[in-house]
Formats: sequence, C-alpha cells, structure tokens
Amino acid sequence: MLPQERDKKLTEYLREHEIIKIDQMVKLFGISIETARRDLTRLEKEGVIKKIYGGAMLITEEELEPTTLERLSKNLVEKMAIGRKCAEFIHDGDSILIEVGTTTLQAAKALKNKKRLKVVTNSIHVVNELMGTDSEIYMIGGKVRHGEGSISGAISIADLENFQIGKAIISAGGVTLERGLSDYNVEEALVRRKVVEQAKESILVADNSKFGHDVLAHVCPITAINLIITDSKLDPDLIAKFEAANLNLVLT
Repeated sequence: MLPQERDKKLTEYLREHEIIKIDQMVKLFGISIETARRDLTRLEKEGVIKKIYGGAMLITEEELEPTTLERLSKNLVEKMAIGRKCAEFIHDGDSILIEVGTTTLQAAKALKNKKRLKVVTNSIHVVNELMGTDSEIYMIGGKVRHGEGSISGAISIADLENFQIGKAIISAGGVTLERGLSDYNVEEALVRRKVVEQAKESILVADNSKFGHDVLAHVCPITAINLIITDSKLDPDLIAKFEAANLNLVLT
C-alpha cells in the first residue's frame, strides 16, 4: 500500500475512532512498527495528526493554527490599540525583543518613532517593518517558517544566549490562568519559553480571542509574565479572575 493510501485510510479511521495505536496501524496496513512511526512523524509535521503515547489522534479544529492572513485581519483595530499601548511602556534606548505574531507586529509599528532602540527579533515581518528607522536590529538565526515569516528551532534558542534582553514583547496562541501561555507550533513555543527566561521583563500582547483556552504547546505559567496588555472586549469574568490573581493586566 502506498503512503498516500495509508494516509487516507488512517485519517478515515481517526475520524471514526479518534485514536489509533501503533500496533493497530501495523495490523491494519501490514507495515512494520518503524514504518508506522515514520508515517506518524511525517503526518505530525504536516499538521494532520498529533502524536500521543503509543499512537496518534487527529488535530481538532480548535488546535489548528489560523493562517497569518486570517490573523492579520482578525481583531485588527484591537491589535493596533494593544500595539500603541505597549509602545507606552518602551522608552528610547531600550533593549527589547519583539517576538513573532500579528499583535507583536502592531507593537513594532507603534515603536517606529522611538529612538536608539536595540531590537532583537525572530520575525521577518518585524525586521521589514523597522527597516529604515532609528532602531538597531538583530535577527536571531534558525529555521524559517515560510508561511509565518518566523524563525525558530534549536539554533534560535542557542542564539538567544548572546543577548541581554531588557523587555520582551511576546504573543500567544492561548492564555489561561491555570496553564499560562500556549502556542500552536512546538518550535515557536520553545523559543518563546527561552525568551521569557532570558528577559528581565516580559510583556504579553494578545487580543481577547486568545484568552480562556489552551492550544497545543505549553510556553510558561502566567506568573512568568510581568505585564499583560489586551483589549476591553475581554470577558469581564476573566478580567476579575486575572485581577484577583494580582496579575498586571492593562486594557486598551
């Protein structure tokens, strides 16, 4: 059976049964354990399935990462306001890191008139936005994620060791009190975790749609964030819970 045929039958099986074990794949498709594992690794990289212990499950709609174009247009007014508010906490001469994300991109746009910033980033879009400004720009190395214009991976994490980061402006795919920050992409989540560890101060910029749910990869607990900037459309119950937890929450 060709790999493409196995892929089709596997997704059909998962739609009906939700989970498949490696030994079931061996019996269903007449393949070796090694081939089954290679199939799952490949399909996970393609974003079709999520590997679990001893098998796999389909990625649900809630776990699928929206495209950059979808996120650029979604809640744009709110993201622009969040970016402007974030800029109020950045001062001329600051050493900052601007992480990948559509809301962090709005923060970068709001920082264009700041003077003598030293900016580290893993976002090609942020570099393009700040070209020609007074900012000194450093881009970390690593694997380019074409659709996102982001750079991540082990090289990125190692590169971050070379920088003293005063303030980090970061994003998130999901935000909860219980689990903290999470992201759709594992490699970007690991880079973001390293950024939070390295920075003296971490500023989360995220619109209201990111709050109240977790996505695939854990980044850090919410207590690791020094300042959270979001919009006033955030659910009042969530606002109350965040304030009761003594978190530094700023609404635009």
